[in-house]
Order: sequence, then C-alpha cells, then structure tokens
Amino acid sequence: MKRKILAIFLASVMAVGMLAGCSGGTEQKTEEPVKEENVEKESGDSTFTIAMGYKPQSLQPSAQSSDDLVSAIRPIYEPLFAETKDGLEYYLADKLEISDDGLTYTVHINDKATWSDGEPVTVDDILFTINYGVLAYGGPTSFTMVNREEVTFNKVDDKTLEIVLPTVYDNYVRTLSQFYPMPSHAFDNDPSKIDNSDYFKTTDMATSGAYKVSEINEDSFVYTARDDYYRGTPSVKTVVMKTIGSGSTKQIEFENGSIDYMRVTSAEDLKKYKAASDKYNMYSVSEARLNYLQLNPNGAVMSTLSEDARKAIFLALNKDDIIQFAWGSDELAVPANSLLTPDQSIYNKDCKGYEYNLEEAKKLAESSGLKGKTLTYIYNADRANMEAVATVVQQQLAEIGVTVNVEGCDTATFFPRFFASKDKEQVTTWDLGTNGWDSQRGLNCGQAISYLTNRLCDCGYSDEVSGLATKAMGTVDAAEKQALWNEIQDKALAECWEYPLTYTNYVMVSQKNVTGLDGSTVIPEFIDYLSIKVD
Repeated sequence: MKRKILAIFLASVMAVGMLAGCSGGTEQKTEEPVKEENVEKESGDSTFTIAMGYKPQSLQPSAQSSDDLVSAIRPIYEPLFAETKDGLEYYLADKLEISDDGLTYTVHINDKATWSDGEPVTVDDILFTINYGVLAYGGPTSFTMVNREEVTFNKVDDKTLEIVLPTVYDNYVRTLSQFYPMPSHAFDNDPSKIDNSDYFKTTDMATSGAYKVSEINEDSFVYTARDDYYRGTPSVKTVVMKTIGSGSTKQIEFENGSIDYMRVTSAEDLKKYKAASDKYNMYSVSEARLNYLQLNPNGAVMSTLSEDARKAIFLALNKDDIIQFAWGSDELAVPANSLLTPDQSIYNKDCKGYEYNLEEAKKLAESSGLKGKTLTYIYNADRANMEAVATVVQQQLAEIGVTVNVEGCDTATFFPRFFASKDKEQVTTWDLGTNGWDSQRGLNCGQAISYLTNRLCDCGYSDEVSGLATKAMGTVDAAEKQALWNEIQDKALAECWEYPLTYTNYVMVSQKNVTGLDGSTVIPEFIDYLSIKVD
C-alpha cells in the first residue's frame, strides 16, 4: 500500500541547479545571440520588469548556478514540484506517491502539461534530463545513486515514472524537487547533443513554464505569456529580465519606476518604504535560510586550537547585537537557535543554541591559548548584510583578546575558498567565515546533511554526529526520525563548529500597481507567476 503525498513539501530553488552542489558554482561561458532591444513598457500593457545583477549566458534549466539564473529560468521552466513548509506545491507533476517502506517513489506528470511548441511533457523528458546529468558530470548523480548504490527508473507509461531506491533516503523528495526537465524531443532524445548546441541561447527553445522566450537582447530577456499554459493564462503578459546591477543602482531604478520590485535588506529602507504606502506595496515571506558562522577545522590557526577555544569564540558572540547592527529589524532577521530552520518539520524549537557569556568566554580564551591569536575571517561581499556581520564579530572577539583580519570576497572567489577541503593551498587560508544554507524547507534536513556528514567539505563534525545524521536519513518512522534529529541538533552545536546566526525573511517592496508577489513562498523568486498582477 502506498501513502500519497498530495501536498507535502518543497524548497526547489535549486540555487545550484539540477545537479550542482552549492550556490557559488561556475556558469558555462558561451556566446549568445543578440537581438535589437525592445523592452520599453507601453501604456496599458501588463509588463513585469525584474532586475538582474548580471545576464546569464544561457537559459539551460539544468545549470542553475546563481540566484540570478534561477530567477531568469523561473518564468519559462518548471520543476516537478516544490517543497514548502506546509507541503508540496505541484507543477509539472500532479502527484507523488511514496511506498510505506520508503523505497518506491511514483511520480505522475500532469496530463495537461506541454512544452511551448505543443509537445507533451513526458517521462521521456525526465529520463533524458537524468541521462544528461550523468554525461555532463561524468558519472552518477544524486538522482541516480543513493548511498553508493544505483537507483532504478521504470517507465510505467508516458506520464508515470516509478523510481526504486536501493535504501531509504529521506532527502530524495528534496532531490526530486530540484529537478527541471528539458525537452527530449528537441535533441532527438540524445542528451549528448545539448552541450554542443546553442538551443538554450535562442528564442526557439521550447519552454515548460507560463512564458516563452520572445527576445534575447544584449542586457535583457523578454518573455511572453503562453496562451496554452496548462495551469492557466498569466495575468502578466510580458516579463522583462533586465540587467541593472545591485545595491544603490537597483534602488535608483526602482524609485524611478524602471523595475517593478526589489528586495529590502536594511531597517532604514524598510521604514522608508513602509512610510510610503501610498506609492508602494510591501511583502514578506520566510527565506528558509540559516545564516551561520563556520570555524574552519583546517584553518592555519583554527586547526591548532581546542574545543574550549572554539567554545570561547561562540560564547563571546552577542547575537542580538549582531542582528541589530547588520539587519536592524526583526522583520528582516531573527536569532537562530539551531542548524535547522523553523520551515523544516524536524526543527526543534527547544534546541538551546549558544548563550552569550563574555566572562566565561574570556576565561576559556585565556586557558585554551586563544587569547593573543590572529584569525582570518572571510565573507561573501556580494551578499547583503555580511560585511556588517563581520564588523561586529571582529569587535566582539577583540573583547576576549582575539584579533580578526576580515577579508571580503566576491562570489566567484568566496565559494571555492570556503569549500576548499580538497584544495591544500586554499583550505588553510581562512579560520572562520559566514555563509548561508538556503531553501531549508519541508520534511527533511535539506542541505544540512552535506555539512553534518562532512560530505560537501570538512566542517569538523565527529563520526558520532555524522553517523547519527546518516541513520536519520535512513529512517522511515516519523517519531524515530524526529528523536534522532533532536539529538543531532544538540550534539552538533556542542562540538562548536558552526554557530547559527539568523533566520531571514525575504522582504520585498513593489510599485503600487503590482500585487501578488507573495503568491508562493519559494525563494529565489518567483516560482509561480499566476498570482502576480500589474494594473
């Protein structure tokens, strides 16, 4: 007997794409066609204009290596379903069934789902995309292998796929939620043809989402609503993805009316736009993101320090002061107590986290030999609020006699350095740093498993913590799984490697004539365009 999961979770941001690992991946660089630009809004049309920090080279849906690329793909390509705090949001699939033993997953594709060229979306598109992943990455992927054993795929019919796992793997729903099928018929069902093709750089590409590509310009994409979209006809007829940049440039463009919305990341701007409610609308959804401070077990200095030294660092941090300085409002961020988020069902609200204790921190810094040391701190300068966090951490650790040298890195250099466990030169170049786990929603642990088992990189966790996490991933019984994750959350913090800083909200401000931006809680935005209206 199978239990139906007609609406049980997603988070699909896939901020790393169908087969990628972390949100700082390298995007494929290739030439793109350039068309004469024609993206000006005309009086009376319903055009929704979005700012991009940069223009992606390709719109290939299986290569989502940045938030900008994810946002650019959202209107034109769709996942099977998306995880949310409350259940699954279905898109190309309309049903997922999981057997009682947790081994068999049956995915049914919506009978009405079609590509923009009229061809139906089928199981062949799923299998084609899976096979492309194996080719592109030179071996098994998270879709095709679980615990070093092969996954079996059985085509039941054109709209039904049976997936049989070799062992129970609690994160497989998350894996499926990050899956964006590509049109197999466009490549004669031969995945080897994709990489040598310009298919995803032309307006001829077949799309599965609410829009099709009508223009590819030097600094923008223009999408037109599909009349045959299986979920209904979008109210917004044209979506323009326009290269603006970030920071003050984006804000100027927004206030000039050149773009329709932007994210708000400071208390000052939050107050400003809320006060102008006659001109703007405000929206807030949980980002399901944990921002955290990582101590590097391989750092030149950190690798020489004891657990007491690590504990001294964490006890010296005043989380409330960090949040007040960096975010300035609990509408933007709240203190985190666990390495999981409240958007995950296995999150334990009673996990104690770390309590600020400066006097105890000073004693431990003295006794452990931490006092007088100089640590190198790295952060992603392209992410909002991280520079301010680094400034406060630097000041707070100075109070226990620790000097912190802060280095801001752009995205392209930060991630290879932060996750450099196997790079013997880079791995020793920093001692502590800040990062974030995003899309932490649903009934599973999400990205946390890659850290707690030291799979993505060496995060320092013991065999005990890694073993418990692995056991929890193979557990079907809900009560047993929750008990294990409660234990893991406590034990992981006790080892003092990762300090949970904040849970953030994704706050947006839009022009007054724009509504419905909170129609879906999945970030990066917007996975569902049907709720958006531009009057």
